[in-house]
Amino acid sequence: GFPGNTNADSVVHCRLQPPFEARFLRFLPLAWNPRGRIGMRIEVYGCAYKSEVVYFDGQSALLYKLDKKPLKPVRDVISLKFKAIQSNGILLHREGQHGNHITLELIKGKLVFFLNSGNAKLPTTVAPVTLTLGSLLDDQHWHSVLIELLDTQVNFTVDKHTHHFQAKGESSYLDLNFEISFGGIPTPGRARPFTRQSFHGCLENLYYNGVDVTELAKKHKPQILMMGNVSFSCPQPQTVPVTFLSSRSYLALPGSSGEDKVSVTFQFRTWNRAGHLLFGELQRGSGSFVLFLKDGKLKLSLFQPGQSPRNVTAGAGLNDGQWHSVSLSAKWSHVNVVVDDDTAVQPLVAVLIDSGDTYYFGALYEQSCEAHKHRGNPSGLYYIDADGSGPLGPFLVYCNMTDAAWTVVRHGGPDAVTVRGAPSGHPRSAVSFAYAAGAGQVRAVVSLAERCEQRLALRCGTARRPDSRDGTPLSWWVGRTNETHTYWGGSLPDAQKCTCGLEGNCIDSQYYCNCDAGRSEW
Repeated sequence: GFPGNTNADSVVHCRLQPPFEARFLRFLPLAWNPRGRIGMRIEVYGCAYKSEVVYFDGQSALLYKLDKKPLKPVRDVISLKFKAIQSNGILLHREGQHGNHITLELIKGKLVFFLNSGNAKLPTTVAPVTLTLGSLLDDQHWHSVLIELLDTQVNFTVDKHTHHFQAKGESSYLDLNFEISFGGIPTPGRARPFTRQSFHGCLENLYYNGVDVTELAKKHKPQILMMGNVSFSCPQPQTVPVTFLSSRSYLALPGSSGEDKVSVTFQFRTWNRAGHLLFGELQRGSGSFVLFLKDGKLKLSLFQPGQSPRNVTAGAGLNDGQWHSVSLSAKWSHVNVVVDDDTAVQPLVAVLIDSGDTYYFGALYEQSCEAHKHRGNPSGLYYIDADGSGPLGPFLVYCNMTDAAWTVVRHGGPDAVTVRGAPSGHPRSAVSFAYAAGAGQVRAVVSLAERCEQRLALRCGTARRPDSRDGTPLSWWVGRTNETHTYWGGSLPDAQKCTCGLEGNCIDSQYYCNCDAGRSEW
C-alpha cells in the first residue's frame, strides 16, 4: 500500500531479470483524485548492468552439476554472450543416457546447435536436428545467444536472428543428465581431456534457467567443476583486424628500407576470388612485387627491369571467408611463400632482393561489372581489375546493370567530331580517341566478356559520302591492331553498304547510303 502522506517518497527494493542487478525504484506521487486513487511516476535511479565474464583458453571447460529433482524440467533456457578468438570450438554440451544430447558449437565462424533425441523409435523428422545461424562470428566482437527448449519446441536466437523448430512426436531433448558443460566436452580420466576442439574466447553473463553459472564458478561453489585454465577476465586481443571497406582503400605500413631481405606475415579472409593483398617497390629501381588472389589462389609476381615476371602460386579455395595465414620471406636470391602453415613454395633463384620503405595492403578490386552486380551494386562508375590483379592496374568503367552487366569503357573526347572537307589527295585525320583504359586493359575486358560492341557512326550534311573514282571509300577508321575498316555503325565488314542499305530503307532507293543522296540535311 502507498503511505498516507502524499509528500513522502516510497523506496522499494526490486529484483530485475538477469543480467541486471537489483537496485532501487522511487515512486513519486502526483495528485489524489476524488475516488481515492493516486497518480504517480516511477524513476529508476540506480539500475546497473551486471557483467560476469569467464575466459577459456581452448583447453579448459566448466562442468555445472544441476540440482537433481524428481521431475524433469518442462523448460530449459540458456542465455549467454560470447567473443571468439578461434573460428571453431564447443560452447556448451549436455547429454543423456541413451545418446540424446544438445551441443552448441562454433564451426568455421558459424554457430551450430545440434539436437539428438537419441530415440530410435521416433520418425526421422525428429532424429538429429542441426540449426545454423550467423557467420564470421569469430570477429572478436560480442554476440548474444538465447536457447529455449520447451518439450518439442526449440527457439534458437543469435544476435536477434531466431530459428524456430517444432519437432513431431514425443521429444526427449529435456530428458538429459543432471550436468552441462561449457567451453568444451570434458572426459575426466582419459589421456585426452577433451574429445573435440574446445572453445577459445570469452563467455559473458552465462545463465542456465536464471542461475548465474559464472558467479557460482567464481565463488568455487560445489556445483561447479573447473577443468584447465579458466579465468574470470577477458583479455584484450593481441591482434586487431583491419577491414577494407571499398576497393580503393588501402593500408600503407613502413618497411625496412635498404635491407637485403623482405619479411612479411599476416592473415586475411575474403570472399573475393581476385584482388590485391600486398604491393611493395624494391629499392634503387630494382623492381616491385605484388601478392594477390586469382581464382581463389595466392599468387606472387616479382617484376624486375629487363626480365619477365617471376610468378609463384600457392593454396587454393582461399576465398571461403575463413582466416588464412600468409608468410612471405625473401633474401638475396631466395623467395619463399607459405600459406596456412602447410603449403610451401620452393625458392626462386637469381633474384636480387633490396627491400623498399613502404608496403601497401588492400585494394581488393572486383574483376568485372558482373562481380559488382552479384554484390547488389547499382549502375554507376566503378574501378575494376580485369586481369584478376595481375600486372595490369585497375581502371574506371561505367557498369550498366540491366538484365546483364554491361561494362562501358569511356573515352576522353567529345561524342561527335566535325570533319571538314579537304582537297583531293589531302586526306584529313578526324580524331584519335583516348580511352580511360589502356590497350592491354581493353583486351582483358574483351577476353572476359560474352559479347563486345564498339560503335562508330558517320553523319553527313549537304555532301555525298566521298569516294574515289574507282569506288574506293575515302573515309575509314583504324582498329586496335592498326587494321583499316570502311564500314560504319550498324553495317558489316566488306558489305559496301550502310545500315539503311542492308535494311532496305535508305531515303533514296538508288543508293545504299543516305549520305550518297546529297540531301541538304544531316
